Amino acid sequence: MITPLMRLTSGTWLGPYEITAPLGAGGMGEVYQARDARHDRVVAIKVFSQEKSSPEGTERFFREIRIAAQLTHPHILPLIDSGESGSVLFFVMPYIEGETLRERINRVGGLPIQEGLSILRHVTDALAYAHTRGVVHRDIKPENVLLSDRHALVSDFGIAKAISDMSDPETTATIGLTTAAGTILGTPAYMAPEQAGGETIDHRADIYGVGMLAYEMLTGRLPFQATTAQQMIAAHLTKPPDPISNRRPGIPPQLAIAVMKCLEKRPADRWQNATELLTAVEASEEAQTPAAVVTAHELIESRFKLTERICRKLNRATLDPRIIGDHLHYVDNQARSDILVFFLHGLGLDHRDFEPILKRLSYRGVSPTLYGCEPERSGRISLSLTDHVIILREWLREVAERHQPRIIVMVGFSLGADMGFELLLGPTDEPGPAIDAFLSLECNLNLDTCFVSQVLAALAPEHPEISVAELRRLGDTAGSLDDWLNIQEYLVKVLRKFQGNIGVLQRAAADIVRPFRDQPGFEVFARWFRGARERVRVLRLVFSNDSGSKSALSRLRLENLDRGILGEEFPENTIRISANSDHFDLMSAEHVLRHVDELLTDLQAASKFLHPSRGQETHS
Repeated sequence: MITPLMRLTSGTWLGPYEITAPLGAGGMGEVYQARDARHDRVVAIKVFSQEKSSPEGTERFFREIRIAAQLTHPHILPLIDSGESGSVLFFVMPYIEGETLRERINRVGGLPIQEGLSILRHVTDALAYAHTRGVVHRDIKPENVLLSDRHALVSDFGIAKAISDMSDPETTATIGLTTAAGTILGTPAYMAPEQAGGETIDHRADIYGVGMLAYEMLTGRLPFQATTAQQMIAAHLTKPPDPISNRRPGIPPQLAIAVMKCLEKRPADRWQNATELLTAVEASEEAQTPAAVVTAHELIESRFKLTERICRKLNRATLDPRIIGDHLHYVDNQARSDILVFFLHGLGLDHRDFEPILKRLSYRGVSPTLYGCEPERSGRISLSLTDHVIILREWLREVAERHQPRIIVMVGFSLGADMGFELLLGPTDEPGPAIDAFLSLECNLNLDTCFVSQVLAALAPEHPEISVAELRRLGDTAGSLDDWLNIQEYLVKVLRKFQGNIGVLQRAAADIVRPFRDQPGFEVFARWFRGARERVRVLRLVFSNDSGSKSALSRLRLENLDRGILGEEFPENTIRISANSDHFDLMSAEHVLRHVDELLTDLQAASKFLHPSRGQETHS
């Protein structure tokens, strides 16, 4: 059973941790700032009394703590140590400068919609990750959400279960009520009806808690008003919540629906998992992105000379001497920032597809056009994708040396995403600049996802009837009118651009297809994924919502289940499907800018949380 602690004083030692100051207290323990003598760093320690706990209860406590300590996610406050000292049990967390969501709500009331959406997305993302690993939080509330810069972190994962497991059966049911002591209503204010009624709960209880948290965060008040814990529990069990739109008239309808669905009394009527809720939150957030806010950087065109030194690295057997001394063209948004973001375009496209993004990007942004793919060029020269990657590596090295960025982010679309992986997995004897984060937008997964490249590689200008038949076949693969229009618009765009120089397009397309044909299944992608995990601190792969991508990802999930080809459990938070997005929607300015900002937020978190035993950053 958990019993109150005597207040620890400054200078008290718990193992290697010296207490320096109190930070807060609640029904489930007290929190102190402490100094970690082993690593000379400031940490936060939560302490509990075990005076009336049995040895079995203490062991159950540490078992739950060990499970929670396995959670590694940019929006989960990690547990870095635990132990016992005399009658005190404790666990250790990073010390975060900032405030809790409770403090923010108390200070400003209802939060701005955009800020609330961002926090809600971070919390839901954390829960989606934990739930897929069998961990239910059980105590979602504003006090357990920490805000640091633009980053929300969920704390105390597994702690409610650990405390419950320490307690005697007859006292377990009262723990939630005990938590309310010293606050207006505490934990009972966020309990799901089945939790308040003492029933067995699952991850859907956390969904209800998120709904309560979101309701309060966006309106400044809870949906139920009560003066005692018992009255609040009764409201959870019997009273329908007042629609959030009544309390916050300006709330977007999509968001209001998402929150109210969390608050359904029956678990079967709520979102059935946090991933479903996350998709709804992301859709609301995309709908809220103000299209009129434009940074409007002036873009300039620059050139990178292909010197003899660079050309010596290209395939000599196929080297066209006209390349020597020629230039790679790229655009630069000239933004003053120590963060560099570079963009790699899709097959047959060029830097113009990224211009709307570069103009609005808050960071230094550059985008090269692959040699031979320039918008206006006569006498195009074809290169292998291997040679393109070599040129890009040399170009990036020069750009990085010139601007000296603190952080480098790579964004690749379609072919550009494939090349981004190859850029990361380049030769170890002459590595390029360190890339900190990689956003892959619809890279190829297997031969089936290369269907456009397969058709373009097979074009035969000398036999136009064959080419037209192949192009018609490609149109037949469309699953909807929008898909058909996208395919036709893309084909018209690139075929007109390369008319008379179709060989450049054919060679690139053939090079895309070849490795997937030589290594059937997901072997190529798995090699890319494992290599990228080792080389960047933050990795995110986004796919469209079309049937082809979803089918391939489903098969990849099963392949990983059977053979573990990705080297880890299927990474739900790294490999994502973008709701309501087709292939080309992934390149919309709102979509890309949001993902870049999120990557940088995750990168900040990954840099902040060093694993004490490895001394290196975690991946998101």
